[in-house]
Amino acid sequence: MKRISVIAVGACFATAALIGSGAVHAQAKIKLGFINAASGPLSVVGAEQKRGFDIAMDHLGGKLGGVPFEVVYGDSKANPGATVQELSKLIEKDKVDILTGLSASNEIVAAIKPISDAKIFFIGMNGGPAQFAGELCNPYYFNASFQNAQLTTGMGSFMTAQGVKKLYTLGMDYEAGHEHVAASLTGYKGQVAGQGFTPLAQVDFAADIAKVRASGADGVFAFYPGGPGIAFVRQWAQAGLTGKVPLYSNIALSEPTVFQAQGKTALGIQMTAVYFAALDNPANKKFVADFRAKFSRDPASYAGLSYDAMMLIDAAVREVKGDIKNQDAFRAALKRANFQSVRGPFKFNRNQQPIHNTYVTQVDSRADGSLYLKQIGIAAENAQDEFVGKCPMK
Repeated sequence: MKRISVIAVGACFATAALIGSGAVHAQAKIKLGFINAASGPLSVVGAEQKRGFDIAMDHLGGKLGGVPFEVVYGDSKANPGATVQELSKLIEKDKVDILTGLSASNEIVAAIKPISDAKIFFIGMNGGPAQFAGELCNPYYFNASFQNAQLTTGMGSFMTAQGVKKLYTLGMDYEAGHEHVAASLTGYKGQVAGQGFTPLAQVDFAADIAKVRASGADGVFAFYPGGPGIAFVRQWAQAGLTGKVPLYSNIALSEPTVFQAQGKTALGIQMTAVYFAALDNPANKKFVADFRAKFSRDPASYAGLSYDAMMLIDAAVREVKGDIKNQDAFRAALKRANFQSVRGPFKFNRNQQPIHNTYVTQVDSRADGSLYLKQIGIAAENAQDEFVGKCPMK
């Protein structure tokens, strides 16, 4: 059954705000649809998105841009069919005004058409498939997280600089898995010793690890978010490869959501990231402090990017003084992204995908033994995705 949470009860009638000589009519209450993988193989991702969402709601005090709002929840289950079904309920039955969330690229691929047909703005919290950054860019889709390839581009050059001569790549067999693996090879100068893609729900990697060992690879790039990432890293260590064959990825493989389960087996993994808890800026310091107070650990990237999506929506609603029915004005306000991102520099490209820094991090341990992500470099500054040239939007 769908969970509905009324964050604040609005007035019975819309209020009016004056701009110059004309009146702008704000909604009495905004209905926000939040859809994530609350269950299924990527529920670890969905749960962390919800935590970041919860901190944002605490900070917003029950209002978006000064307007009371109600949240209607949906469970995408990391499944395209479930995503379309839940979106249909949110749009047709619950009649939401704005949509945000989604935890996997296959969900986004399924979601764009019903969202666009309904002419409802969707602010994505995780990943961004290539086609919707390029030729299928959509005026109703804003990606507040990262374009898939953008997150990983730079790792190929980094692995080359680290002396990797023979690379083996592994990834989940869906849109994001293929895009991240392809991006990991951008700038890589060595030999590709082998490649494998595995089902989303797979958690036994013995056969895949055996193939890596047999290939003679001296480096591995692996894309496994959530539960499969926990299993892969632990089995990698059990196979005796930790410290012998360097393991590279992006932030999906090992971060605070899975640190406890991975334990010391995660130490030394090197990954690209657009957000991690140690980033030094005022917005992030407040977010991290409040997240730690509530959840007793560092936030993962899924939480930070979820929080950013909410702050983006809040800023845009405030800029149009609650008049989100004026879609041209609201779209322009979203594009301006007039908020302080927890990741630091942030703006939108013309395809409504982000321009931001990509960092290189490493799993390390503090004096008390707790794990954290330490910055060891910058993969790219103010990086834009490679597909924007194909986007027909001006």
